Amino acid sequence: MSKSYDNAYRLIMGEITYEELSVDGWFLLPSNHEDPYVTLEYYESIEDYDRCIKIRDKINKDEGKN
Repeated sequence: MSKSYDNAYRLIMGEITYEELSVDGWFLLPSNHEDPYVTLEYYESIEDYDRCIKIRDKINKDEGKN
């Protein structure tokens, strides 16, 4: 499960593309992985606040709430 959320995080943050993820043939993603709030909720639940802050900042930037 943690690998799927790591993949979602990297996609949200623009660190990797779907094509790059598929180099090995298959990869895992959580349901609704395109919704950054889903990934944010996961990282809140495991108390990874560094990633929470980065996701929050990305959401705010994307919504124009700089």
